[in-house]
Amino acid sequence: MSLKAGGKMDFAFLEQPRKVSFDWHLLQVKKWLDYDSGRELDSVLVYVSTELRIAIERYIFELLYLLKGERLPPDDEQRCRSIKGLFTVMKETDPFYRKTIEFTKMVASMQSYDGPEIKVADTKYLRQKWQQLSEYCHRQLHPNETFASLNRSFQKRGFSLVREVFSRFCEWKPGNASGAICRASMPEEVEDVYNKFVAEEIDEGQARRMLLIMEPVLRDRFFTKKLQDR
Repeated sequence: MSLKAGGKMDFAFLEQPRKVSFDWHLLQVKKWLDYDSGRELDSVLVYVSTELRIAIERYIFELLYLLKGERLPPDDEQRCRSIKGLFTVMKETDPFYRKTIEFTKMVASMQSYDGPEIKVADTKYLRQKWQQLSEYCHRQLHPNETFASLNRSFQKRGFSLVREVFSRFCEWKPGNASGAICRASMPEEVEDVYNKFVAEEIDEGQARRMLLIMEPVLRDRFFTKKLQDR
């Protein structure tokens, strides 16, 4: 957000076409908060709560897409068209998601990964906050309890919630630190170890040993392919 010549606020971000990615919606949240500049304006609370709820919905959808190997089964895709179905599919997938993050961390540690810490996004927390945010962007039946509240307590609670959720998102996604390894990128042998680990047929120690044994073969295959592609 910037000032135009003459000191007028630049609202160009409101004139741009809308996009549907998680990052784009989260950026809209930041732009609204920058515009508000701590004033805690009524209308900004409505707009920023709406964008943040959409960011949560899109974040969970993109996470599911990654966890499902970048191809959602038709039944899951149909269920994800409703918010209830989206959260249900994520709830079913959550244990699998956590095992995937464990596997991602294990692979990263074996490759001397020196990037930001890989973190697990708390999807239960996101479901709860999505519901709480609805209070600030849906119809209000009692003005004295909402936008006409004593000492603007309603607005203060709302902006406190928005800043909390936005801050948590920033913790989870610095430099893709919450990224999960994608099955589509795995060699067949690695995917086999991954599937057994997620299904709890093998533990972390066994998975590590299996990956270490196959590492020289995979490395040779990688360099052979690079030479052939030249």
